[in-house]
Amino acid sequence: MNHGDLPPALGLLRPLVTAVLAGLAGLAVHSTLMLVKDAFGILPGFQPYDDFQRLLGGWAGAQLGSLVPYLTGAMIWGFLYARLHPHLPGGSFWAKGLGFALIAWGAMSTGFFLLAGHGLFGLRMGYGIWPALFMLPMLATFSLALSFTHSRLRAA
Repeated sequence: MNHGDLPPALGLLRPLVTAVLAGLAGLAVHSTLMLVKDAFGILPGFQPYDDFQRLLGGWAGAQLGSLVPYLTGAMIWGFLYARLHPHLPGGSFWAKGLGFALIAWGAMSTGFFLLAGHGLFGLRMGYGIWPALFMLPMLATFSLALSFTHSRLRAA
């Protein structure tokens, strides 16, 4: 059975499942890199998951609050990528993933840092520009995993 033969209900679910699974793949890679960062003591005061939990956890409630950073990584970024995929430059998952990473980095290093109270590019954290610079390869690996998975699932 190919995509065109799917019942309408399953045809509607396919993009949703693709976005969530791609987001989970990106999240798995990013979470692993964050564990390595913490194990090596790199930028110990830079804890974006804690910042997300603080920012969104109050809104979501105590029980759901600890899941919010993971849900945003898996779902919101996955959905954003799925919506932007046709508009991102290039034809390969590499180009699309890196293009998305630059968009995400711009949003995170300005908007997220400001909302978290860390100032533009995280300059109020006391590490200079390092949190913003560190975030770029982290988001690039996240975005490449997301893009690769999304591209493979769309082609399946």
